[in-house]
Amino acid sequence: MRGRWFVVLVFLGLVMNVGGGTHRQAAAQAPDAVVIAQSADIQTGDPHKTVAIHAYNALINVYDTLMARDADLRVKPGLALAWRAIEPTTWELDLRRGVRFHNGEPFNAQAVKFSLERALDPRTKWPGAGVLRPIKSVTVVNDHTLRIATERPWPFFPAHMAYYGWIVPPRHIERAGEEALARRPVGTGPYRFVRWIKDERVELEVNSGYWGRRPKIERVIIRAIPSESSRLAELLAGSVHLINIVPPEVFGPILRSARARLVSGRSAGIFYLQFNLMNIPRDRPLADRRVRQALNYAVDRKVMIQSILHNVGEVVPTLCADISTGCDASVPPYPYDPDRARALLRETGYVDGFDMTISSTSGGYPADLDLSLAVADQFQRVGVRARVVVIEYGVHLRQIFSRNVPEHAMFRRSTDFIGYAGGVADRNFHSRGGTSLWSPGRRDFDQLLETAAVTVDEQRMKDLYRRAQLVFKEEAPAVPLFTAPNAHGLHRDLEWTPRPDLLLTMADASWRRR
Repeated sequence: MRGRWFVVLVFLGLVMNVGGGTHRQAAAQAPDAVVIAQSADIQTGDPHKTVAIHAYNALINVYDTLMARDADLRVKPGLALAWRAIEPTTWELDLRRGVRFHNGEPFNAQAVKFSLERALDPRTKWPGAGVLRPIKSVTVVNDHTLRIATERPWPFFPAHMAYYGWIVPPRHIERAGEEALARRPVGTGPYRFVRWIKDERVELEVNSGYWGRRPKIERVIIRAIPSESSRLAELLAGSVHLINIVPPEVFGPILRSARARLVSGRSAGIFYLQFNLMNIPRDRPLADRRVRQALNYAVDRKVMIQSILHNVGEVVPTLCADISTGCDASVPPYPYDPDRARALLRETGYVDGFDMTISSTSGGYPADLDLSLAVADQFQRVGVRARVVVIEYGVHLRQIFSRNVPEHAMFRRSTDFIGYAGGVADRNFHSRGGTSLWSPGRRDFDQLLETAAVTVDEQRMKDLYRRAQLVFKEEAPAVPLFTAPNAHGLHRDLEWTPRPDLLLTMADASWRRR
């Protein structure tokens, strides 16, 4: 790892002199634009076809959700001005008036009904649909009022609508078709879509008719640059103004740069190794939870934080961070105990270990390959012959969304976008979660998640999530590792505040005046 970055730094002067080309010139000639570099392209412009953060980094600027969040993830009005539970299982929403989609189509209660029903429709095949399970019906009262009935009380309804309540234009979709929205997104957000050059960049421009405060930056360009070293070089050269989720090993070059600066914030993102337990035959090693427990004991999380993440990150015992409501930080993580790991492997008949593969991206997440290799090395020390298979980020996403992973395990990062203890588990470990690899799982675990999500009494909700955390720890369908870094490299003159959900909302960004 050090060698790779030594090469980058040795040749950095050359890159700064010749790299960037027309991108640097464009940035210099048009200071009204901010150029962002992330590791992958957006995949689609339809918010109901993805839950990938690379896509949402662009789409969060184009679309609005029913409710919104501030920089601390507190729920605030979005397209819905106000909401109230008029009955334990009925929410009434008052919508903003005078809002229009970018194509001129009016926003109204019918658009909300269309959007939520589209999100829930199995034909849409949205990976995020599972988190909206409690919705029973959506009823239009008038153009600016609607009621949403739920199967049971749902106290986290506003929080869900602040992330999963994407509103799309019904007339546009009915006339132009689903694919038109995927290619050219149309929302009500602060920025309008201009163009998408696949695998290269997405261009946005300010929405002059935006219902909220007009953004200070007129244009946003989001470039896909898979190489971490290339993203760093372009930031230091001044041809890119923001690189997101930077790995700790490049903090130094950014801090020493005259052109760039480093900003960081709290993180709701979690790194973990997810076992592939989709209909796994009973005679396979990972079908035995004692084997999965052994692999949890085999991992020294603190050493990985120190040696790879440069002490940026906190060990998580299960699949929630302490920033998430209802997450019990007192649940102890698996200690590093290789002797216990070997004993469990002997107990299950794997005295000589077994072979397994781990899929990992390289540059899709900060330090992803280095972390995956470290986990594999620690598995090997207890006798499990683990081999890392490197895959392209787009392939990684397709495998996740199709729930079709050829390897025995997958290195992942997931983020709690909702702000509660089930935010990651609902999607990734509930039997019917859109990206779950644990099916069939444990019905009592599913029920604990489902019940906690609709429990109004806060203490009982916390107790239910604690019980779910303990079941998760016992079953060990994954190896939870630690919180993901939330650090970003910025041009020295760019003002922008990171959010715990890691999304790149640009409406509040601005340029410093010198």
